[in-house]
Amino acid sequence: MTPHEGGITVDDNHTLDNMTNYEVTELISPNSFELFTLESQDLMKENIPSGCENPSEVIVVRKDGSTFPVELQGKVISSQGQTMQVMVVKDITESQQAQEALQIKENEQRKQSQTLVQLARSKTFQQGNLDTTLKEITEAAARTLSVKRVGVWLYNEDCSAIECVDLYDVITREHTCGRSFLKANYPAYFQALEVERSIAIHDAINDQRTQELSASYLSVFGIASLLEAPIWLGGRLIGVVCHEHFGKIRQWTLEEENFAGSIADFVTLAIEASDRNAAQEALRKSEAQFRAIFERSSMGIGLSDMKAQIVDVNPALSQILGYQREELCGKRFIDYISHRRGDLELYKQLISGTHSNNEQSVAKHHIEMERQLLHQDGRLVWTHLSVSMIPGWNGEPEFFLATIEDITERKQTESKLLASQAAAEAGSRAKSEFLATMSHELRTPLNAIMGLSQLLQQEMVGSLNEKQKEYISCIYDSGEHLLAVINDILDLSKVEAGKEELSLLPLSVPELCNYALSTVSDRAQEQGLELTSIIDPEADICIADARRMKQMLLNLLTNAIKFTPEGRVCLEVKKVSGGVNFTVSDTGIGINANQFQFLFEPFKQLDSRLNRQYEGTGLGLALTRKLARLHGGDVTVVSTLGEGSQFTIFLPNRSDEEVNTLSPASHTKKRILLIEPEENTAVFLQDYLQIIGYQVDWTNNSNSFLQEMRTLKPDLILLDEQLEGDINSWDLLKSIRQESDLQNLLVIMMSVNEPPLEKVSGLKSEVNDYLAKPIRIGQLETLLKRYLK
Repeated sequence: MTPHEGGITVDDNHTLDNMTNYEVTELISPNSFELFTLESQDLMKENIPSGCENPSEVIVVRKDGSTFPVELQGKVISSQGQTMQVMVVKDITESQQAQEALQIKENEQRKQSQTLVQLARSKTFQQGNLDTTLKEITEAAARTLSVKRVGVWLYNEDCSAIECVDLYDVITREHTCGRSFLKANYPAYFQALEVERSIAIHDAINDQRTQELSASYLSVFGIASLLEAPIWLGGRLIGVVCHEHFGKIRQWTLEEENFAGSIADFVTLAIEASDRNAAQEALRKSEAQFRAIFERSSMGIGLSDMKAQIVDVNPALSQILGYQREELCGKRFIDYISHRRGDLELYKQLISGTHSNNEQSVAKHHIEMERQLLHQDGRLVWTHLSVSMIPGWNGEPEFFLATIEDITERKQTESKLLASQAAAEAGSRAKSEFLATMSHELRTPLNAIMGLSQLLQQEMVGSLNEKQKEYISCIYDSGEHLLAVINDILDLSKVEAGKEELSLLPLSVPELCNYALSTVSDRAQEQGLELTSIIDPEADICIADARRMKQMLLNLLTNAIKFTPEGRVCLEVKKVSGGVNFTVSDTGIGINANQFQFLFEPFKQLDSRLNRQYEGTGLGLALTRKLARLHGGDVTVVSTLGEGSQFTIFLPNRSDEEVNTLSPASHTKKRILLIEPEENTAVFLQDYLQIIGYQVDWTNNSNSFLQEMRTLKPDLILLDEQLEGDINSWDLLKSIRQESDLQNLLVIMMSVNEPPLEKVSGLKSEVNDYLAKPIRIGQLETLLKRYLK
């Protein structure tokens, strides 16, 4: 435009027309100042007459009354003798808007930076209180971004949902928590959290990432836009900071997204600070607890460095050694230990972490030993010493930790126990020797009593009247009873002393049962009892010592018959898992359940009144159980008072290596050489054997045995185990078997006790069989029929 000095516009271009919406004719007027606002008119009136050519900003009024800013810059020119100015009018609306937007942006950035700086300097983070810190963070974020609500949501333990731990509302200025979203119900939203650093959602209702939340959350509260910033900790997504804008849709800026990410980072720092504070607090508590344990422990505890210099000791160790803590610290711990050869090697292995075959090395970083420590007063204190190696931060050995227990009293008790054990073993040996002596002393007269009684019963030396037969029968029965008592006592003593040795053989179960049942059948018939048996076809063989197995069955059957006034007694054999069960059941008087604990005690009858009604020593069941356990099995009982009892012997299966097989030789001869040192027994045997048709030669001296044997050339030798002379029976047998022409000579050993296992194992090469004393006529005849048919 070209205004005149008086403010008259001489000319303008179409651009100005378009800016102001005026026509050219309207703009060319006597007063062009009216095109501007009053404030701008004053500036124009000042600058135009003065010919100022500096640009200035003024406000132009459009035809419709609206205004807009322009920049005016004038130039004074002369035309046709007149002075005028050419004014360039530039619309600066967009420039000012851009400048204002930039100013706003700078203000927002400044505000965000100040918020982040304030959070960074906040002492709340240092305190480690997560709830308080999160509240401060959400309030700061809400103020800075001008949103209604900001919430912190964290994943639960199994990451199946996020839970709100703090939600701040600007309007109410309240913090709430507790709401949760299940991951399974909002898969798109959770997928976006896991793959995007920040999620700026302008239209939250329609955005695919958050559309799932519309019905249950967004629409309910009127949330229009969301700015989500995932929270990462240690490379793992642990939650999200959610900025919620209400009302109209909001376009989030990049700066706002970055700020939200920074807020999420501050949440991460708050969680780390809280965890660190919790760990430090736990460490403080742990240290306090360990210090309390260290100080109050009844066991001595000492800490030393790798040079064995004491770093610290507790009061218990100070008491054990008799020193104050200050006196021990700095001293060498090994100076107070009574060392043994090999200890240095143990310490070296502990440091290197290697194992040793030494029984004292029990772990890779741990050794235990019993050592004496030197007390301040010079005495030695027995202790149990446990030493561990404690590594430093770099894994290298740094300290030795010694735990020390005073075991002086235990050592004294052990010494007393060893003395008591020695005394008990001496007593046991004395008992065994006494029983062996008593066995010989009791059995020797019994041999004569029972042997001569049998001769008298068979009237081989003359006839007897009825009264004499009654007396002889009573004598023999009493001898049998006394012999049974002696045998039970000796058997029980041998088992308890661990000297009983079994000869395990495959035995026919039907034959065992038939033998036991036939033995007790007469007594069962006398009492009017039904005696039955049930044998499982699968249980045809068992592995046991034949004599002991018969003894166990007879004990149970005899007891069942004894305590069953009427009814029946049954022997049942059944194959079970792992072995064979032999069960003896009866319908007798039964046993009270509270008496079971005394049932298998030696010399114990459950009711003293039974002693008068039923004879017995109470040894049978005790011996039966011990023999069963010696076989690797056991005896169990089930009983009801007044209804009957059921005793079961369990025998386990045995491997082939555990079975001993015996194969006695078999020859037929008629001349018998009797070697017996006891005269009464020899007279009885010689008379009886001669009466039944054998030629019998008797000697009582082992020194002349070989000479008489070569002279008499016997077909069978009855050899007593206890010979008098310089040579014992077993040595004599060995010398016989060394002669080639005597290797097949039949030899039957007569013994008060069963021969030892090592002797039994040599039966095949030395002895054909053995005969137990006192000798029974029936047993003797059985052996003679077997070998001298």
